[in-house]
Amino acid sequence: MHTWIQAMVDVLIVVMASILVFFTLGLIVLHIITTSNSKRVEQIKRRIIRMLSAKQDLEFLREQIHQLLDQNGEVHYLRDIRGIQTNRGAIAMTIVVDEISAPQRELLRSIILQDQWYMAHIRKKLHARNSDWVGVFTKLVAELRLSVLEEDVLSNLYRWPKKADNQEIGLLALFMCASRDKLLTLFSDPSFRLILSFRSLQELFACYTGNHAEFCRMLLGKSQDSYITRSCIREIGIREMTELCSLVVPYLQSENTNVLIDSIRTLGKLRYAPAEESIRQHAAHSEWSVRSTAATALSEIAPDHCYEELLRCLCDREWWVRFHAAEALSKLPGHPDLMADVQALQDRFAFEMMRYIQERTQLLRQEVCA
Repeated sequence: MHTWIQAMVDVLIVVMASILVFFTLGLIVLHIITTSNSKRVEQIKRRIIRMLSAKQDLEFLREQIHQLLDQNGEVHYLRDIRGIQTNRGAIAMTIVVDEISAPQRELLRSIILQDQWYMAHIRKKLHARNSDWVGVFTKLVAELRLSVLEEDVLSNLYRWPKKADNQEIGLLALFMCASRDKLLTLFSDPSFRLILSFRSLQELFACYTGNHAEFCRMLLGKSQDSYITRSCIREIGIREMTELCSLVVPYLQSENTNVLIDSIRTLGKLRYAPAEESIRQHAAHSEWSVRSTAATALSEIAPDHCYEELLRCLCDREWWVRFHAAEALSKLPGHPDLMADVQALQDRFAFEMMRYIQERTQLLRQEVCA
């Protein structure tokens, strides 16, 4: 009996000693992991954290890209960044592009263009099935102006013809890459249907990085879409491309009211004298919006020969026509008897509008002086 008890005690001692040794070794290993500065251990710890947190993974990728752009950084090649080929890597890349300066952006662009491994990855992702992720990579193409991928971007515009988001980001890439020939081909293609708003299209035209005058000269008249025609005409006015005014003149005969209005406004702003007679005729147009625009444009093109025409517009039945005519009259020089001439018209509404504009002008001047 005593021998059996002694044997049990010996076994328990061995078991407890083994457990103690096991926990002691575990504590030693844990201590080494928590206190070690080993690069390998730090990489393992960071990898575990990245696996558990998408936010931490994105932040890691962002830091690594910044390291790549730093001459003294530890990262020298894109392929050294673990996870750069994932979709999250593309998101991190777009975040960094928004954060860095223009010279750094150009450096990142050159690094990507020289790295065939990553370029092949972007091209592959541009042909993926998920339109949302294709949009992310297309945005990267736009921001870094990777014009070598313009053919892939163009093909995607035909893949999702009814998705406005994809069409907008695809066109943005072509505009920012100054892909003039691709845009001309696309906009002159009758099978391509533009589904963006006019305002969105105007913003895209503003993003064009090439020669605006040459682009508008080649595009105007090629597309049957009135939005594209209007955007070209507006660009000519906004950027004061007076050498292209002669291309706008034919659109003074357009049956599209909006195209006609934009043409009158552009030619008036640029003071294109050969268009004076046509604009004068449009001051009597059946549409009040055309008459209103023509009144302003006429005062800009022919300030010395439009007084009588503006007085007639001041008697128009539409409020906005009277308003713009009164504004134009108030800015004309050399007419000290303006209010007397307006009163002689014997039109109460014309007189009230002219008086309102003059009082408003005086109040604005007082606010500026104050």
